[in-house]
Amino acid sequence: MAAAGSNWLSGVNVVLVMAYGSLDLKEEIDIRLSRVQDIKYEPRLLAEDDGRLLQLEAQGTCGCYNYLYRMKALDAIRTSEIPFHAEGRYPKSLTGKNFCAYLLELRNSSTSFKGIRKALIDTLLDGYESARYGTGVFGKPEYLKYQDALNELANM
Repeated sequence: MAAAGSNWLSGVNVVLVMAYGSLDLKEEIDIRLSRVQDIKYEPRLLAEDDGRLLQLEAQGTCGCYNYLYRMKALDAIRTSEIPFHAEGRYPKSLTGKNFCAYLLELRNSSTSFKGIRKALIDTLLDGYESARYGTGVFGKPEYLKYQDALNELANM
C-alpha cells in the first residue's frame, strides 16, 4: 500500500510541476510581449547587398524564400517616396506603425488627397498586415501587388 501511495504522490508532483511550469512560461511570454510596446526603432531588414537577395533571384518563385518578400515589403516603406513622416507627426523611427496610422488617416479623411482611392489604401494596409503579421503565403505576386500600390501612392 505504501508503494501505491508514493506513486500517487509522484503523479501529483508531476501535475503540479507541469501546471506551475506552464504558468511561469505564460508569464514570461506575457512579459516579453508587453516589451513590444517599448520598441522605439524599426531597423532595415535587408541591406541592399544582402546575399539572401541573390538566392531570391536565383530561386525564382520558390516558396521557401517567401520570408524575404515579407522583409522586402517592410523595407519598401522606408525607401518609398511617400511623405508620411514629413509633417513630423509620424517619426521615421517607427516606420510600420506610423505608416499604417498615416494610411488610416488618408482613408478616413475626406478633404486632402481626394484622388486617392480607398481600394488603393486598403491594398496597402492589407499588404502590410500580411507581410508583417500574416501566416499565409506572401511571395512574389503578393509583393509585386504591394509594391505597385506603394508606387501608385507615391506618384499621387
